[in-house]
Amino acid sequence: MSISPYQYQLLNQTFSTIKPNFHCFCVSFNHRLNMHPMSMHIPSAEHQILAIEYQLRAFIQQSLLRIANQKELCRYIVENIGSIKALRPSVCDIKILCNCFLDTLKVHLGKQYTLAVRNAWKRALHIVANVMKSELFGITSVVYLEHFRLKRQLHHS
Repeated sequence: MSISPYQYQLLNQTFSTIKPNFHCFCVSFNHRLNMHPMSMHIPSAEHQILAIEYQLRAFIQQSLLRIANQKELCRYIVENIGSIKALRPSVCDIKILCNCFLDTLKVHLGKQYTLAVRNAWKRALHIVANVMKSELFGITSVVYLEHFRLKRQLHHS
């Protein structure tokens, strides 16, 4: 799964829109996260929250720079997985994070949140979530062609 040049442009445009007021975005995002039962440990001290906001902004920005090259994106996520691991997310938490992120984008982008923007962010979040789930839990949604062929042969034997 990859990002088209048009989706890449939409991702960068919309991130540029929320970046100047990223703290406000994060307050809304955190509010949405608090409405869901999560096993993930999100610190509540103000200085910790600000540090996480800074890390999140940098993570999104760096991920967007690399999203067109999935190999680079995977390497970046793997190199930075420690700060995500420290929050101890579950597989379900990652899904909640992605859905709440989309909901928060919708609110903060207003009319700029079109179907094309939603689809671009859904695809980007899906890619990032898959890499995270693979690194954190050993879960992959990739079906290797050899594995598929072998399974198929076993069923036809």
